[in-house]
Amino acid sequence: MRIFSKILPMVLLAFLVQAAFADAIYDRDLVRGFLGFKGDLRSQWTENGVKLINKVTGKSYLKEYYCGHVEIGGEYNQLRTWMDVDFMPITPTRGNTEWFTYGITWMWGYKLRAQNATFNIIPSIGPGFGLLNIRMGPTEEAMSSLGPVLNMELEIRLQFSQFSAGLYGGYKVERHDWDNINYKDVNSDKVFGGLKFSWTMLNNFQKKERDME
Repeated sequence: MRIFSKILPMVLLAFLVQAAFADAIYDRDLVRGFLGFKGDLRSQWTENGVKLINKVTGKSYLKEYYCGHVEIGGEYNQLRTWMDVDFMPITPTRGNTEWFTYGITWMWGYKLRAQNATFNIIPSIGPGFGLLNIRMGPTEEAMSSLGPVLNMELEIRLQFSQFSAGLYGGYKVERHDWDNINYKDVNSDKVFGGLKFSWTMLNNFQKKERDME
């Protein structure tokens, strides 16, 4: 966890510097906002995370689960940055017990081909936080652990004007400390793969060209 405590302040500082000197770094008229929705199947492949859940609940949860995402961000030429909010559309249950997780990641990616190419490959990486919850019964308060994450992702995308569809996969490093049950640095790493749909807005120059037509 020490590495995350060092990385996150540096990322925050980089963001503040970029915001303060935005006009000198890039042309705001070329920035395009975008909105994305995606869903994937995830596996806690190391089993450490799900083993802890099974030990606490006394049940036998599977390593795999479904995850949904909403992405809000912007792109400048081939560089992209966005906030990825993840959640579980289906909460796994066994008897009266359940577990669920959600979080937020600040992602940075780069289109390896031209910005408006029909076919593109987009590697990305970003830090964030994940909240893991275990509930022992419908009226019980959930036990929760907020842990740091580092998400690494690769998308293969088809772009159709402002709409795009892509396949993606990757690896998510995630660590949790459960102080209330005395478990430290629990490995909840995940591998994942899924489908993404995105809508990219026009930049200011494109809007002006459209209005002149």
